[in-house]
Amino acid sequence: MRYKCTVAYKGNNYVGFQSQINGIAIQDVIEAKLKIILGQDTRITMASRTDAKVHALGQVFTFDSDKVFDVYRLKGSMNGLLPKDIHINDIEIVDDDFHPRFMAKGKHYRYIINIGEYSPFLDGFAYQCYFKIDLEKMLECGKLFIGKHDFSAFNTTPYEVTKDQIRMIKSLDIVRHDDLLYIDIIGDGFLRHMVRMIVGTLIDVARGIKDIEDVKRMIDDHTKDDTRRYNIDACGLYLVEIYY
Repeated sequence: MRYKCTVAYKGNNYVGFQSQINGIAIQDVIEAKLKIILGQDTRITMASRTDAKVHALGQVFTFDSDKVFDVYRLKGSMNGLLPKDIHINDIEIVDDDFHPRFMAKGKHYRYIINIGEYSPFLDGFAYQCYFKIDLEKMLECGKLFIGKHDFSAFNTTPYEVTKDQIRMIKSLDIVRHDDLLYIDIIGDGFLRHMVRMIVGTLIDVARGIKDIEDVKRMIDDHTKDDTRRYNIDACGLYLVEIYY
């Protein structure tokens, strides 16, 4: 029996979702609790390997078990054992051939920027921007990323790992609520640090470090050998939803 779980978490206290040798990952915590419930070691398969400090509203993972559970009770059992910064939102039974990563049709990421006074309540949950931002320039720049492009200049995935770095950005919306900017990006797939590097570029344009022509050249050059690239802090990034 294959169980599909949707999980929300705060990434502040973890080295990322996927297990690593340099600290505790969210995967480690979930698998430890599943071992208590199932009575045996159980590996989970994730949809996205979010980095350290990255948060999620709708990460997806699966696990297999010979035991048949009432999903509502299973959800309650898992949440009763998990720490308060990890929460299972939903569990459903899926076909045995369902794969959370390879069957994903798209992902929705959000990046939050505080452009007002520094807030201790947002520390670790938004990028606290000390620069004066030209929102009109940011909006204009955001339009350049929509569509199918080679995003080689906007990610850190080596060509040896992923040769094809063409991706489709379906939408990029920037909305201001008071002193917070919400940048929502939906695409068919994302490479390592891709969203953070796009957001970093938007900020550089908005503060006058880059101009629109610089960004056009970065998109057209298809190169990673570019000193203009900027990987913004992970704390403002949220994996909102995965589409199937």
